[in-house]
Amino acid sequence: MGSLPDAYVESMKELLGEEYRQYLDSFSQSPFAAFRINTIKISVERWKEIAPFSATEVAWTKKGFYYDVKKDMPSKHPYYYAGLYYIQEPSAMIPASILPVVPGDKVLDLCAAPGGKATELGAKLNGTGLLVANDLSVSRTMALAKNLQVAGISNAVVTAEAPERLCGIFEGFFDKILVDAPCSGEGMFRREPKMIKDWLTKGPEYYEKIQKQILSDAWRMLRPGGYLVYSTCTFSVTEDEKVVQWLLGQYQDMEICPIERKEGFCEGRPDLVENGAPELKNCIRIFPHLSNGEGHFAVLLRKQGIEKEKDNKDANNERDQDALCQFREELHQACHKALRGCKAGQEEQKEMEDFLYKLPLSRGIICVHGSSVSLVPKTERDCSGLRVICQGLPLCEWKHKLSISHQLALLLKDSDFGQVLNLRADDERVIRYLKGETIFMEEKYRGNVLVCVDGFGLGWGQGNGQGTLKNKYYPGWRYQ
Repeated sequence: MGSLPDAYVESMKELLGEEYRQYLDSFSQSPFAAFRINTIKISVERWKEIAPFSATEVAWTKKGFYYDVKKDMPSKHPYYYAGLYYIQEPSAMIPASILPVVPGDKVLDLCAAPGGKATELGAKLNGTGLLVANDLSVSRTMALAKNLQVAGISNAVVTAEAPERLCGIFEGFFDKILVDAPCSGEGMFRREPKMIKDWLTKGPEYYEKIQKQILSDAWRMLRPGGYLVYSTCTFSVTEDEKVVQWLLGQYQDMEICPIERKEGFCEGRPDLVENGAPELKNCIRIFPHLSNGEGHFAVLLRKQGIEKEKDNKDANNERDQDALCQFREELHQACHKALRGCKAGQEEQKEMEDFLYKLPLSRGIICVHGSSVSLVPKTERDCSGLRVICQGLPLCEWKHKLSISHQLALLLKDSDFGQVLNLRADDERVIRYLKGETIFMEEKYRGNVLVCVDGFGLGWGQGNGQGTLKNKYYPGWRYQ
């Protein structure tokens, strides 16, 4: 590790006092590694029954578990490719865990890439409502989109826009917003020493201006009665408490909410802010010498006003009978439109319709592009002027025959499809399948086969009717 900048050392001594020496000692310890269970696909209780590696629960979320990097490699296990968990720095699990998202909410993750927080927000929505996951960088949103798709989140819209561009579309729209803001990264110096050099180029004062602008845009998009989490991975009071104090002064309808204190949580520091609001104590600070995680800051805020009543249907994953009939008609029209230019007849249309009818699809709108059919969430706003990277879930398309999307497989379980090859996690064919190899099976399936690991969808194969499965695993996502 490079030497710490003098200005940074002085600020940390002021912040920590007698604990500064303990903080320095933490640099000699290895950072903690953890993963978070994806409850869209598996409950924490069920995970504990099948977990392939021993793990200790993270203090601030029951979904998070530490693992031993010397013994275990979660990123190489088939369950990782099935989207059962997301590998995430332990402290980074805090912001999404304290945002009180409930099914049916309209949620915005404003600085979302690469997706650790967005995937947890999507899990809380459980296929209902709407998740807009945004990041300014197009390249970073590609990783964000992939992580949401692997997690089986079908109600997300991924955008690559500056926050002020979103304001023109979504003013006063969102129930919950998460702002994990760009910052000087002081809390990550132990884990990523190269950030020390970045700090010397762009310190807290540089990021403070950006953070204030992003929060102003977030305030505009938050409806009255809505909640906002502001978080950083820095210790800087300039970027943390002072930015929150500024927000309270700039927008007097914003208030700090108390958060249940968990092991490792330290209070905010109003004493280091001129005329600091006493409520700043309700902010959360994480220090690596006092908890099993890197440095972090988070605060939960609420925009005053009357919370609007939600339509209960928005929070219901099941379609009622009338909605089901309407949905079947939408599917019928979509299949007809998709096949119209493909020289396909009624038999092919029936094949596509029969396939789609059987799927456990959450609420959304059937959309057709050429010969492709997708399920997209209802945004209620015109997003045509935005740079949308992807939205919803691609389902299938007709390419001389029915071609099913890889993303759809990751939403399914073995009970959701007729022809299934369900492999145990320790079956050597699982890794071979993830590498894109042809595999053999006892079943004499012909046509599309859903390949699962212990019941969880991984991807598709094409059976030849003689026990051979042609691999259809998405090439860009293969096991490395």
